[in-house]
Amino acid sequence: MTKNLILIGAFLIIFVSCQKVVRDELVKENVPELPHHVKLSWKTSPETSQAVSWRTTDKVTKGVVEYVKATASPFFEDDVKTITAKTDTLTSDDGTWAYHQANITGLQPATTYSYRVGDGTNWSEWTEFSTASDKNEPFTFLYHGDVQRFIYSKGSRTIREAYIQNPDAKFMVFGGDLVHRGKKNIENWGEFFPAGGFVFQKLPTIATPGNHEHYNPKAGMDLVDLWFLNFEFPENGPTGHEEETFYFDYQNMRIISLNLCRYNNEEDRKAIYEWTEARLKEFTGDWVVMTHHYGMEALARNRKPGIRFPDLKELYEKYEVDLVLAGHEHLYARGRMDAPLPVHVISVSGPFQNAIRFANWIERAGTNLQLYQEIHVSADTLHYITKTVLGDVYDEFKIGKDANGKKTFIESDNLPPESLIPTLNFGDRYDKELVDSYEDDKKRYLEKKEL
Repeated sequence: MTKNLILIGAFLIIFVSCQKVVRDELVKENVPELPHHVKLSWKTSPETSQAVSWRTTDKVTKGVVEYVKATASPFFEDDVKTITAKTDTLTSDDGTWAYHQANITGLQPATTYSYRVGDGTNWSEWTEFSTASDKNEPFTFLYHGDVQRFIYSKGSRTIREAYIQNPDAKFMVFGGDLVHRGKKNIENWGEFFPAGGFVFQKLPTIATPGNHEHYNPKAGMDLVDLWFLNFEFPENGPTGHEEETFYFDYQNMRIISLNLCRYNNEEDRKAIYEWTEARLKEFTGDWVVMTHHYGMEALARNRKPGIRFPDLKELYEKYEVDLVLAGHEHLYARGRMDAPLPVHVISVSGPFQNAIRFANWIERAGTNLQLYQEIHVSADTLHYITKTVLGDVYDEFKIGKDANGKKTFIESDNLPPESLIPTLNFGDRYDKELVDSYEDDKKRYLEKKEL
């Protein structure tokens, strides 16, 4: 018996080893030819179109999308439609790759489709997406602040948990700094898309550029080529700002994404401001959400305080924007400034954290947390929830709208205590004055809220 067990054990070791060799060889030889980094976005109307993009090695010279109305039956090949993708190549830090992009148009609203991408021989798996309704039906979307660092190992937790908690969400919004070095794939885009895995194939991604998606991250200058190759975004922004500053309407909500990394330039600032005002003035739907990487005020403890964009702040208040979603600070803050609306949100999805400066307008704060937002939208209510990576509610409020269009802000009762723990290596990363004053500043912040 013992001898037989030894033989069986030896066989299993050899078998597993052989399987590993075979698997590694398959990965090495075949996977680069297969489509990967497959993701959905929008180029045109969410009701009647769906954009898809993916990557292969540069050996693959063409891209093809097959799509069909989804059916429970697996035998749908006779009804499949095909479109050819646009293909470009780029040499980056991990080699030369082919990037494929296609925009499927002529789709029916509120309809689920199956699709796959490939080159006619090598294919991705079949996956489903759904178009937006042409009626004002309730829907949910997700928001992620900066992912940026340790993307695959820890940033993945937030992206996946948000989807698990909200499998019926319609799309995801990312508030910039998706990666740390936008011009690189290794440890950057090469981690970001696998971090979400098939979630990117199911839910369209809308992203606003962060400073780290630019060739010069400190100055926020020159959006990287990989931004335009990885994503298909609307080209309805100011001239010269296509796929950087844009908007789209999803049923009764307008989302406006601004690349405010370019706002320091006088000519760009004028173009972005005038375009934004036109988009706000013309919209007649129920809800407006702004998203841009830089929040209205710097809140990381080692940043200079002050309103960054006073002209935009005034514009948002004039047109009663409902929600402003931002990042950059690597902490959580939510509050209103000098008007009932908008509600300003700064959040962080990834593991890199900063200590907070307690600005007077903050109504809810958080540090040392990986967070995501789920926003539930209907004709008369915008219901906002912030959850931790464990799926626990951290913040919650509603904006209600009556029959006359008047809006009311209501914060949820029984929210958990705020997490205001200084970040890792706080004493080493910040000047002594900022460290020594932290507890007194926190005390004043909490006392103010009790008044």
